[in-house]
Amino acid sequence: MLQDELKSLAEWAAGFSLTNTGGDPLPSASLAEQSSGYKSECIRIKKVWTDLLLSQTKDIVIKRYISFQQQLICELADHMYGLTTSGKPANASVDGSGTDLAASLLTCVLDLHDFLIQYFRSYINENGKIPNAILPATRKKIAEPAVDLSTALQTAEMDIDLKTCILDYLSRLAGTDYLPPGTYREMEYVLTFMENLQTVIAIGGAEDLTHDVTEMLFYINFNHSSFIHWYREDLERKKALLQAADQTALLMKGLLQLKSAPVATTMQYDPHLPPVNVLLETCLAEYIRQLNFQGEFSDPEQTDKLELKLTVAQMALLTRLLYDEGIFPLKNIKAILKFFTLHFTSKKQEHISYASMNKLYYSADQFTAYAVRELLLSMVANINKMHFPT
Repeated sequence: MLQDELKSLAEWAAGFSLTNTGGDPLPSASLAEQSSGYKSECIRIKKVWTDLLLSQTKDIVIKRYISFQQQLICELADHMYGLTTSGKPANASVDGSGTDLAASLLTCVLDLHDFLIQYFRSYINENGKIPNAILPATRKKIAEPAVDLSTALQTAEMDIDLKTCILDYLSRLAGTDYLPPGTYREMEYVLTFMENLQTVIAIGGAEDLTHDVTEMLFYINFNHSSFIHWYREDLERKKALLQAADQTALLMKGLLQLKSAPVATTMQYDPHLPPVNVLLETCLAEYIRQLNFQGEFSDPEQTDKLELKLTVAQMALLTRLLYDEGIFPLKNIKAILKFFTLHFTSKKQEHISYASMNKLYYSADQFTAYAVRELLLSMVANINKMHFPT
């Protein structure tokens, strides 16, 4: 039957207290003897655990047992770490040169922790807490490569918005106020993210890394909100350059790529959210549904856009005048501008992008305003001629 092998260590740890300073300090020889006892106990525990690993015990039993021992090690380590950092524990040597028993016991406990991580990795509770004693080293282990990756990304060829998304994440990891991962799952994910990104940058060289980095982020299930936002915005930009029929083909291709993209199911940035491919599949499916809905109300015989003898700038200014006058019951300028880009062409442009229309809507120049004013005055003159003859 499996037993709690940490019982003796726990009893020794319970004997330490910041307030237990009334007893006489132990001589250096006794300290060395006690410290040696800690080490011997740790060696015994490692042997027991090794025998367990090589035994016929079922994996589910080992996993439960290791998870329990992992939790006890964390509690012991936190207790001893608090003593060694908050003050001088009891039982230090007479002359101060002997081994501090609390620090010695903490070293042994952390040694057992490292043993578990190395040999029982598949049985570790991924959501278990990381001992406070190793958090400073964890922070350094994450911050240094994050800084190096940020520097390498500055000169890498990549979509600027995707690069910004990654740099923002890396800057948080490298920040002095960054709180290291509290669980093994979080720490493993951060390290995996940086290792994979470093590999992509090293292999890609001077080539555009947008595609490779995107595939990498899918593979490690980076369901971060900023990456989801970038993907949707990039899709919107690509859609704006295409006709309605081509937009459907683009979305269907993207949906197929998402369904076939390799996405790790054993890791993800945020475990409380669906996997990245599921989030984006939902987004693409909604885009396709909207296009199909628009297609149901379109005239099948009207396949061409209607040409207007106006420039895009003049069309945008006229749209703004109509909107400001309350001519459109719909109070959604984005939808209105998209309607114009979908159904009209200018005298100089066969395809009008939403981005271009939106920019000109808010930034008409005086030359455009003059041309539109002349058009409106001409229309007023025609009304006067037809209905108010002098």
